[in-house]
Amino acid sequence: MNHNHTSSPGSSDHSVSDLLAELAGEASSKLRGIKSATQERQDRDQRLHAALSRIFQFFHPFSGHVNNIAPTIPRAYKLDDQTAYTSLKWQDAHTDSRKQNLSDVALLDHVSFHVRLLAPEPVLVTRRWNQLEALKKDLNSFNLRALDDLDMLLRNKSQQETFRARLAPDFFVKIKFQGSYDEGLIVMQCSNLDGFGPATYKLTPEQVSAQLLDDTGRLLIGRSDNLPLPLIHARCASKQYV
Repeated sequence: MNHNHTSSPGSSDHSVSDLLAELAGEASSKLRGIKSATQERQDRDQRLHAALSRIFQFFHPFSGHVNNIAPTIPRAYKLDDQTAYTSLKWQDAHTDSRKQNLSDVALLDHVSFHVRLLAPEPVLVTRRWNQLEALKKDLNSFNLRALDDLDMLLRNKSQQETFRARLAPDFFVKIKFQGSYDEGLIVMQCSNLDGFGPATYKLTPEQVSAQLLDDTGRLLIGRSDNLPLPLIHARCASKQYV
């Protein structure tokens, strides 16, 4: 008598592959890790976006209010020991923001602020003739304009050791808050913030507090001469122009 031994699909003769079980576990673990990392990145991006939103929500009405007040800024902007812009009048402040793309749910790319400060009259600067090129570089770095043609002055060089030039009485203070989503930081690029020259600061979203924004606003309108403490610690060695 013949006995046929056929195993059903669910019989113990067909045990589950140990390798497949091992690979399935590894795959599940990796997918959970990817999902977790993706969620962490999305959360970090949203915190940065929210910080940029706070910046815009402060500076947009700030610009309008101070434009209406049009204060005189008591701070002197010194070009050198003998040359300074003083009694500066606040004019034409503006705040703008840009998203990364046109989507309604796009993250903010940056927030920018600028204000034009105007002295009562053109500013006179006196330099030695061998300092002419250095003066040109300073004017370019500080976004200042000469009312006199400096090259023409050189061509008509006098016998005196020094020359005098008139500088336009206005210049811009600019701040750009750039979202660096790869770093999870806000790169604050400034021009002529607390004096002539560029400066760059890197801030975490958590550092963008109401106190920081208030202190920056007070510095801009001359109600404080002190750079906000978080900016002192966040200043970068490398400088960028705005």
